[in-house]
Amino acid sequence: MKKQILVIGSTGKTGSRVASLLKDMGHQVRNGGRYDEPSFDWQNSDTFAPALEGMDAAYITYYPDLAVPGAKEAIAQLTEAAKEMDVKKLV
Repeated sequence: MKKQILVIGSTGKTGSRVASLLKDMGHQVRNGGRYDEPSFDWQNSDTFAPALEGMDAAYITYYPDLAVPGAKEAIAQLTEAAKEMDVKKLV
C-alpha cells in the first residue's frame, strides 16, 4: 500500500536520500522545510499541523539528539500535531 509521507529535512544529506528512496518505492513524498509549501519550520510550531495534514507517516531527520536545546519540546509539539492530524507513524 502506497503512503503519503512527510520527510522533514528532505533537502539535507539523509533526508534527500530517504525522500528519493520513498519515491522510488512509489510513495507520495511531501518535502518538509521552511521554503516548501506547506512550510515546516522547527522554530514555528504553527507550521506542524498544516505540513502533516493528509500524511500517513512522517520521517524526521533534523534533531539527531534530544540533548539539543529545545529538541525535546519541539518533538513533543510535533508528536501532538501528528496525533491531531491522525498521522499513523513517526520515524
